[in-house]
Amino acid sequence: MQAYMYYDASHARNYDDKGIDFIELFEGTHDEVKICKYFMRPGATLTPALFADKAVFYVFGKGQGLIRDEEALHIIDEVCFYAPNYGSTPYTIQAATELEFMQVIANMDSDDQEKRAIAEIHLPFFRKESQCDCYDQDCKTPGNTSRTVIWGEFDRLGRITCGTCEGYNGEGTIEEGHPSVHQWNYAVGNADYWMTVGSGKDKETYFRKAGDLDFIPAGPDHTLFAGYGKCLHYVWVEFNTNKKGK
Repeated sequence: MQAYMYYDASHARNYDDKGIDFIELFEGTHDEVKICKYFMRPGATLTPALFADKAVFYVFGKGQGLIRDEEALHIIDEVCFYAPNYGSTPYTIQAATELEFMQVIANMDSDDQEKRAIAEIHLPFFRKESQCDCYDQDCKTPGNTSRTVIWGEFDRLGRITCGTCEGYNGEGTIEEGHPSVHQWNYAVGNADYWMTVGSGKDKETYFRKAGDLDFIPAGPDHTLFAGYGKCLHYVWVEFNTNKKGK
């Protein structure tokens, strides 16, 4: 299997008595990373479990709300990103409107833990997409806006890397496969684009809309592009499969 797809339109919301629905996506496809998508009704509040030995990362893709931790009150009013301080700092997520987001829970090996003691991104971490630095990359067509959120080992949130890409009218990304990096893509905003995975006779093309998620295991080439009059807007989250510790 070259890629795994989740189509948001196919998911019937099943809210509990607290106004929360969540599903685990691509279950069984990866033994070190768990991906969930959450849906919250206006006014609903979530207090997630804390993990001392796992990297947890959120991508807020739709709606408005807030995150409250011991450091600050963080306002969600666009695409936003959050990483809690492992098991040290409780936090709550509250929806002001219908709120949807992706949760990543990733294993950390002994090498990841040792690096934390040397240097790591300040946690809790919160950024809005508009606050993230733009970067240029040769696999992106002219006119795209790419932003870096967490830059792999340099930022040291385990082995997680994250960024965004936005483009219109035929713009996109033409990327060679990553031999040791898995990639998840979350379509956000007004996203309405095509994604092709693989090459030659093994190519597969998928239509992507806002709210959709996909998983491309390490290896195959992949291309994401907007048709004319359409929007390409997605958050990519990568996980390096190279374990340096136990």
